[in-house]
Amino acid sequence: MKLRYKPLEVEPSKSTSRKITIWRPIIPVILIYKKGMVGYEALIDSGADFNVFHSEIAQILDIDYKRGKKRQIFGLGNQEINGYECDVEIKLQGFPKFESSVVFSNQIPPHSFGVLGNKGFFGHFEIKFDYALRSIEIN
Repeated sequence: MKLRYKPLEVEPSKSTSRKITIWRPIIPVILIYKKGMVGYEALIDSGADFNVFHSEIAQILDIDYKRGKKRQIFGLGNQEINGYECDVEIKLQGFPKFESSVVFSNQIPPHSFGVLGNKGFFGHFEIKFDYALRSIEIN
C-alpha cells in the first residue's frame, strides 16, 4: 500500500508569523480494544522505541491503562515521559488487524499525533520512505 506524506504548516519560531510547510509520514490507523475502536492519525517514527498515544485514546476505548506496565520513555532532549504499556489491536487500511503494545500517556499534548515505533509496528511490515516523492510504501 502506498500512502502520501502529510503536509503541516508550522511557525519556524515564536518571533515570526511566517509559516513553512513540513512533510511527515503520518497515516490513519484504527486502535481496537474489545468491542471499541477509535480512528486516529499516527506518525511512523523509526526512531521511536514504542507505539505511543495519548491516554485519552485509552479512556475512549475503556482501557484501564494505569493497570498496564509502567514505562518511562525518553524523547528529544532526553525529556522523560511516563506512560503505561497495554495490549490493543491496530488496523491499517488494506491489512488485517494485528496485536500490538501501546504506551498510553497523559504527558503528551492532547491534540498531538500518535506515534508508531519499533516495538509493535515495524516488526509487522516492510516500510519504505521516499521523502523526495513524499510517499510511504507499506508491505
